[in-house]
Amino acid sequence: MWSSKPFLLAISLCISALSTCTAAGGGKPLVSAVTKDASTSLYTAPLKDGRPLVLDLSGPVISLTTCSSKNGTVTTLSANATDGANPLFPVSFRAAASCGTPPKLPAGAIGVAGLGPSSQSFLAQVARTQKVANKLALCLPSDGKTTSGNSVGVAIFGGGPLIFPDRGDFTTMLAGTAPLRGFNGSPGYYVTATGIAVEQTRIGVSGPLVVGLSSTAPYTALRPDVYAALVRAFDQAATGPNFPWMSRVAAVAPFERCYDSTKLPPTRLGYAVPQIDLNLEGGSTYFLTGGNSMVQVSANTACLGFVRAAGQAPAAVLGGFQMENRLLVLDVEKKQLGFTTFLNAVGLSCSNFNFTLAA
Repeated sequence: MWSSKPFLLAISLCISALSTCTAAGGGKPLVSAVTKDASTSLYTAPLKDGRPLVLDLSGPVISLTTCSSKNGTVTTLSANATDGANPLFPVSFRAAASCGTPPKLPAGAIGVAGLGPSSQSFLAQVARTQKVANKLALCLPSDGKTTSGNSVGVAIFGGGPLIFPDRGDFTTMLAGTAPLRGFNGSPGYYVTATGIAVEQTRIGVSGPLVVGLSSTAPYTALRPDVYAALVRAFDQAATGPNFPWMSRVAAVAPFERCYDSTKLPPTRLGYAVPQIDLNLEGGSTYFLTGGNSMVQVSANTACLGFVRAAGQAPAAVLGGFQMENRLLVLDVEKKQLGFTTFLNAVGLSCSNFNFTLAA
């Protein structure tokens, strides 16, 4: 994650022009399309003059690559007001931003929209200027294709509703919730796992386990002892009688467990492989089936999409791939994470949001 020193400024309201609403109009969440960059695996939204900013769940501030001052600036950002079903009308608002030179960004991206639980994040500044909840509904797309083109996800700043056509408000159809916790003063979102299981068998690590959420890490990174225990349990399940079709092939970096995908049965949940469960504080379970656990690295090879972390803490950082095609609701005010099931299981994806401007 890249972030620079927060720049504290009073937020001024934009002046209405043509069909663009001012922040004083307030009261409605803002919506933006989300795309995944194939070369960096980063997720972006067109929030600055139609140009993309990287979405960073751990970022404490808005950061731009070009500013008039090295210490910070006030900039104009934009998105569309929404009723949760469609965009309604464009909204521009003024926001404080920091300046700096980030690591490599996707082509065309001009900065980072920090979405962390801080007072100067993009999320917090939308909440203040638009007078909406400090809450994010985020549905990250995969880098696959749909019948209409590239996959496009959706972010609603202000928390929802988020309505898929003819299917209702999915912010009210959560599969589980968990308290959001802090971790060593870090600016991101963390939950506590009471355990991890493969095919309902707990792996041999002691809990509780701190789990971070990252939209800038492509795959879930596990502390070395957790990673080793998960791989052992996955190996045991994959070689058991319930998965006779799983055939190991040569590893493909950065992954260590890869399989002949031509032999893996496809289902709505992704490839039929051992299920991984994150058992969370409060009793909910975050299920990871093949659609969120197996990465297609070539035409004939799919790999277990977990990597070994370099450090010792936290126990796990849930990467973007493991959050794709399910709705996450991050409520900063209530300090709660909510999540749906893997949307493909119910015949949907994050690309099903209707971005047609409401009449």
